[in-house]
Amino acid sequence: MSEEKRMVQDDEIDLVELAKAIWVGRKFIAKVTGVFIVLGLVIAFTSPVEYEASTKLLPEATEGAAPSLGGLGGLAGLAGIDISSMSGGGGVLSPQLYPEIVNSLPFILDVMNDTIYFESLDLRTTSFDYFENVAKPSMLGYLMKYTIGLPGLIKSLFTEEEILKTDVNQGFYRLTKRQWKLVDKFKERISLSIDDETGLISIKVEMPDAYAGAQITKKIETEVTKAVIKYKTDKAKDNLAFVVETFEEAKKEFESVQVTLARATDRNMNVSSATAQIELRRIENEYNVAFEVYKGLASQVEQAKIKLKEETPVFTVLEPVRIPEEKSKPKRGVIMILFTFIGLFIGVSTVFFRELLNNG
Repeated sequence: MSEEKRMVQDDEIDLVELAKAIWVGRKFIAKVTGVFIVLGLVIAFTSPVEYEASTKLLPEATEGAAPSLGGLGGLAGLAGIDISSMSGGGGVLSPQLYPEIVNSLPFILDVMNDTIYFESLDLRTTSFDYFENVAKPSMLGYLMKYTIGLPGLIKSLFTEEEILKTDVNQGFYRLTKRQWKLVDKFKERISLSIDDETGLISIKVEMPDAYAGAQITKKIETEVTKAVIKYKTDKAKDNLAFVVETFEEAKKEFESVQVTLARATDRNMNVSSATAQIELRRIENEYNVAFEVYKGLASQVEQAKIKLKEETPVFTVLEPVRIPEEKSKPKRGVIMILFTFIGLFIGVSTVFFRELLNNG
């Protein structure tokens, strides 16, 4: 018999022996699998229920051409006004930065401190308070808390926890370690994705309460659009405010020169001296310049208003927020299949290694 045939035969014998060992240990495998099935049932039916609310937005931004100042810059220059900066457009905010806006600490804290209604508990409170004081951990959570997390739990008993502190004026935040963990966990509940081809914005939020999840999704939709609109229109608003301010100054100057011209005209109506005529022509020239600046800035105010409207992005809601009816978690079928497979694997592996030890 050749060496190759002997090796094949040995492999067949090993497989047969393994099959026999599995058959002999079938009761043990069944017991192990049964234990894991029960464990899977416990986890599947004690894990916190989650609901996923979602919405879809399509941002549409119309970029208008910067209005031409033409000769207005020169006219404004005569009055000591520089409006050349008016031609700049709004900032460009890439949609890929939207998730960064949502994950920023000020944004998250604003959402977490917004009072919402938890329908399943008939409770009106903030997400921060809910997860800090109301939400109960699952059985697995309790197990982790009093095993792996026991040292931290004991330490917290002897450590004074400080409340959430913020100072917007100074631009810093102070949170306890527990509150930082709550913020990080809350971030994981929010998903904002951008379709690279269409630019479609998808917002998803998971919460233990379906109605609360819908409210938070709507809040994020509103705040994201506000943040983007503010970023895009801040410069245009500043420009509009600047032009309105300079227009009001030019208007006062024009009206003042207008009154001066009227008085000079009345005063020199019957006077034919060269000095009087020169003074009148000088005032008329001042009036003409003031009028041109006033008229040009009045036109520029309207152009700035149009520019602001052009710079303001429009968001079309393609899929409005709906209160979810179906649970998104726990996926009990997946949990049961996973634990059944783990039980079978551990049972068979134990029998296999026991057979190896016995034959060794």
